[in-house]
Amino acid sequence: MYHEIRRLRDAEHFSIQRIADQLKINFRTVKKILGMTEEDYDRFIEKKWAKAHYLDPYRDFIVRYLQQYPDTPAAVMHDKLKEQFTTLPKVDPKTVYSYVMMVRRDHNIVRVSASERQYSAVPDLPPGHLAQVDFGEKKLRRSNGEWVKVHFFVMLLCYSRQKFVLFLDRPFTSDDAVIAHEKAFEFFGGIPLEIVYDQDSVFLHRENGGDYIMTDVFQRYEASRGFKVTFCRAGDPESKGKVENSVKYVKHNFLFNRTFINTEILNDQVLAWLERTGNGMVHNTTRKVPQEQWLLERPFLRRWMPLLTAARVNGHKVIKTNTIKYRGNSYSLPFGTYRNDETRVFVTEEGNQLVIKDTGGSIITTHLIPEGVGNNIVNTNHRRDTSIKLDALRGRVREFFGHTVEIDTFIDKINTLYPRYVRDQLTAVLTAAERSGQQQAEVALEFCVRNSLFSASDFKSILQGQLSGRTQPTALRPVIKPLGDAKTQLIVNIEPERSDIREYEVIFNQSL
Repeated sequence: MYHEIRRLRDAEHFSIQRIADQLKINFRTVKKILGMTEEDYDRFIEKKWAKAHYLDPYRDFIVRYLQQYPDTPAAVMHDKLKEQFTTLPKVDPKTVYSYVMMVRRDHNIVRVSASERQYSAVPDLPPGHLAQVDFGEKKLRRSNGEWVKVHFFVMLLCYSRQKFVLFLDRPFTSDDAVIAHEKAFEFFGGIPLEIVYDQDSVFLHRENGGDYIMTDVFQRYEASRGFKVTFCRAGDPESKGKVENSVKYVKHNFLFNRTFINTEILNDQVLAWLERTGNGMVHNTTRKVPQEQWLLERPFLRRWMPLLTAARVNGHKVIKTNTIKYRGNSYSLPFGTYRNDETRVFVTEEGNQLVIKDTGGSIITTHLIPEGVGNNIVNTNHRRDTSIKLDALRGRVREFFGHTVEIDTFIDKINTLYPRYVRDQLTAVLTAAERSGQQQAEVALEFCVRNSLFSASDFKSILQGQLSGRTQPTALRPVIKPLGDAKTQLIVNIEPERSDIREYEVIFNQSL
């Protein structure tokens, strides 16, 4: 290393930065080595190898992780260590950086160079005055290797650099953005005086020379909250560079090689990440901890009170299949709970049970909480409409047909032939019978029992045949063994018209 750096400097006349890029090391290391003699460098190496390092107990984890993900920055490694080891002592980020670089050199793990993008400086404003908002997106892998794109909303308080992040598995709409604002204000404990945005279609239709034409939803929300809205000029993201950097921070730190399970778990994880890293570590620019600065800024924020209903802000969305997603598992709800895409329910944990309530606070159902994630918890009573008990339905059918022997036989056969569909069969029979009238229904029932046709579809076909005049079921007709379904049976039982033989005799006599 020493002689290669000397050769590039003395023979090739490379600059310090070019040598660093060529050898993929830090430019400060190059500068330090150039200031040493060969003997100094030997003593430096010997001293460095003999010295015990603060992070040596975690070296194996760092090596394995870097070998699996060689592009991992030192800042991400610092967060991973805190996430994996609760006993990790408090260390300076520079200590982690130096140790990670040493591990890279020892194991020949190439480091990816950092981005060279630069931003213009923006003057700091008083606490509580300004916030910035931006969106981001990134593809994550599921545990089965499938890729999924997540979209996220970031709001940053410019004075303290306190951040809030919210994830969705679909692009944000104006309604979603309003809900994200409410959750951010709740997280911050107040509302800033002014918020800076991109010219995003979620918020803005047209810039209109500074006389903004905002979307209807966001315009009503901005008017109700009263904060000042400022939009960046087109192609000028540097005017909100603080939140732009926060979006990159979320992508390249929190989301770096993270496995996606669902958005609920992802939002729980990001709140934990904000507490320990995103808002809990010294900011590289201000050299202060955002969480501590936020405590100073919070009294200057305008008071926040919930504007949206709790069901909409905090409730869990009900899926069309009458289920909800909660902490990586699916839980069933009674049939009919889902009404539209805005249907929400409240979820609370009481011991080992999950209690699900409607917006009025009434308990809809409860489930035992299983171990792990990926479970599908289904209550079989939720699969069908239980508003009418099955015994009561049988009673209604028997009452309609006058509790005859035929209806008892018909119901017993339905119970035997269609045990999983008794409710559907009897409901169809009762509906068709009430539509056609009791007299026609009794005739059709007697015909079905006599010909061993025990299904709702056969019963309805017989009724339709009677109403169209195609059948005349009568006790005098001989019993014919069914050849197929009900429609074939109808054809078999059609009796053709008969001509009088005397008519043929008259015609025959005239011809003679």
